[in-house]
Amino acid sequence: MFTPARGAAVFAGVTLALLLTCSTSQAQPKKETVFQESVFTQDGWPIKFTYYKHEGRRDTPVVILLHSSQGDKRVWTSGFADELWKEGFAVVAVDLRKHGESKMETVTGASSDVGDLKPDDYVRMVTQDLEAIKSFLLKEHQEQNLNIRKTGIVAPEMAAPIALNFTMQDWRKIPYDDAPTLEMRTPRGQDIRSLVLISPMGSLPGMPTTVAIRELREPERKISFLFCVGAEDPQDKGETKKMHQQVVGRARDTAERIFYETYPYNLRGMALIGKKLKIEAHIVGFLKKTLFELEDEWQDRRSRLQR
Repeated sequence: MFTPARGAAVFAGVTLALLLTCSTSQAQPKKETVFQESVFTQDGWPIKFTYYKHEGRRDTPVVILLHSSQGDKRVWTSGFADELWKEGFAVVAVDLRKHGESKMETVTGASSDVGDLKPDDYVRMVTQDLEAIKSFLLKEHQEQNLNIRKTGIVAPEMAAPIALNFTMQDWRKIPYDDAPTLEMRTPRGQDIRSLVLISPMGSLPGMPTTVAIRELREPERKISFLFCVGAEDPQDKGETKKMHQQVVGRARDTAERIFYETYPYNLRGMALIGKKLKIEAHIVGFLKKTLFELEDEWQDRRSRLQR
């Protein structure tokens, strides 16, 4: 659990969230709220995902669920995505390129898969796959089915560097030049507000995390982090703790938005899910605390010059 040393106020907030989780109705999302969707990236790749929708609720936070290497969105759609939806989140469970259903036939007629992964594919997961997902979510935002300003990402292992670099890219987007001051201008990005990193890898080929962490940890951005790791994970070798310490840096409000949790055994990544280790409850509590309580009200994301 979150320890009292993390801050009594935060502990109380998360505990309340866990109680709410336990008391939630066990009803499953209705069929008309769950959709199998597909978008195409700018480089022509089909990205498949499952979307859990809250029709007409424009202040709904949204959570993007990513998978680890060799995995796919089914690790989430088998149960945890339903739980997040029941807690009031819109949810998108994604198959990144060459994983799950997001595959493309090659010139020989074979289907591309994880065995074909190249260093450039990881970069394209950031610049192409997640950008296409973000475009879909912006459309849902404009239709007032969610609030894009309250977006979180859950990213195990391989997906952690992808989530960090995508978040950095999102925060680098320059607002529209549609008002006299920066504060009044309509944003193009700055929407990823919470990151859950499970047994995170420190880097991928051509994709380090150090620059992203350095930018995202800035206190004025107030991005929240939850690091989760198996206490006896032989592959971690202190990587998760190192990343946590890099994020903390010199921040003064770490007890309110930056958390580090360990779980028993030598489990790693998605193997921590479904073992009754309370990691799911911690993730739900963290996301409710850091997304639902944001004061960013829904706003039209078109430039004022286009409205």
